[in-house]
Amino acid sequence: MEDMQQVAVTHLLQHTLRSFCIHENSQWVYAVFWRILPRNYPPPKWDGVGGAYDRSRGNRRNWILVWEDGFCNFTASSSSSTSGRECSGYGDHEYQQSSHGLQPELFFKMSHEIYNYGEGLIGKVAADQSHKWIFKEPNDQEINFLSAWNNSADSHPRTWEAQFQSGIKTIALIAVREGVIQLGSIHKVASLSLSHTHTEAPK
Repeated sequence: MEDMQQVAVTHLLQHTLRSFCIHENSQWVYAVFWRILPRNYPPPKWDGVGGAYDRSRGNRRNWILVWEDGFCNFTASSSSSTSGRECSGYGDHEYQQSSHGLQPELFFKMSHEIYNYGEGLIGKVAADQSHKWIFKEPNDQEINFLSAWNNSADSHPRTWEAQFQSGIKTIALIAVREGVIQLGSIHKVASLSLSHTHTEAPK
């Protein structure tokens, strides 16, 4: 019975992420859910609130954010790309990337990332229960961070630079109850569009 419930939750999460990207007026080409989990098991024995741990009562280092699931409309991501090939770096590797939108290899590299709760862009959005919009201006050599946290400690995740090179122009981070939803768009999407985005993720 428990296994069936887990399958149902997983299906609902995938459906939710997919719905961000495929409805008629959607400006997003991908959606990822980063779930907050204890760094170690068993988790800290803090009093639960509504079935969830009260993370405000302990050391933030006890928690991390990991990839739970993701969806990408790869066809839509290639609609505004140009022809040609660009060489992009990732970690210690360099690879040839076709300029035909966000590729599966690059998208799923995000699944290997782990973020500290309360640190960096994603970790702070989770801890502050806030949201942030990050833009790549077409004529800029560097990412334009429209953020109050403009310092080196909050540098963007290493996969983002390659995403911007592939045609992504906006990355949005939106805190939900048990983590953070990350959305990517090939357009510059104003943060006012948050009011038109449903951010209820499965608990």
